Amino acid sequence: MADIRQYENHWRVATFEVDAQSEMKLSTMLRICQETSEKHLAALGVGYEKLKEDGMVFLITKSESTIKRMPAHTEEVRVVTKPQGVRGAEFYRDYEFFVGEESIAYVMQCSVAANTQTHRILHPRKFAVYGLDASANGVTDHVLSRIKIEGLPFLGERVIRYSDLDYNGHLNNAIYGDIFYDFAPGGIMGKKLTRVQINFVNESLLGEVIRIFGAEKDGQVLLYGENSRGRAFEASAELVERDMYDFKELN
Repeated sequence: MADIRQYENHWRVATFEVDAQSEMKLSTMLRICQETSEKHLAALGVGYEKLKEDGMVFLITKSESTIKRMPAHTEEVRVVTKPQGVRGAEFYRDYEFFVGEESIAYVMQCSVAANTQTHRILHPRKFAVYGLDASANGVTDHVLSRIKIEGLPFLGERVIRYSDLDYNGHLNNAIYGDIFYDFAPGGIMGKKLTRVQINFVNESLLGEVIRIFGAEKDGQVLLYGENSRGRAFEASAELVERDMYDFKELN
């Protein structure tokens, strides 16, 4: 099988990719992961268009980000991605973000191969026909599981608009980063995100409404959303207050 051990992507943080605290938004980080993975597969001849032609698409199901610091506007970021093996039907892949030699963030994601039309999950052997070893770096022990949360207070609603959709016709996974920022109890301003896991449970489609519930419990921010088919997403995160040093750096 062909070696797909590692791929490196370079990114300069643009003005529209940062938030009111002059740092990269979570949604931007998720978009960069998505693009880096796509570039890796395209370099191996199995980019989105090729897979779609063959009736296959990868759908991200879970994403966990551990963040030392978010990159700031104009910083040059280097992203290294590596496949981390297959567990059941899920393909694991990680991403490490560097500024220079400083490792600033680590993202673990898992996805499933699905039928382009029905979005029914396909067995991993369907991808194996391309002769690519998805376990070239072994199999990770860093497994992402469901976030079991129920009965949280209602926070509001989010309507899915056309601009939210991706090339699969549903709410793009990166947009959930913005939803988390917008609905996190207590808000994001004046705080630093150190860890966040978002699970994408059921796709949300154009015109649908996600009802969002959340609370802060035992130092964790918990959030989930429901659409017409049930649970749409679930998230847990850790936020810390910024100190005066952080504000001086931002300004």
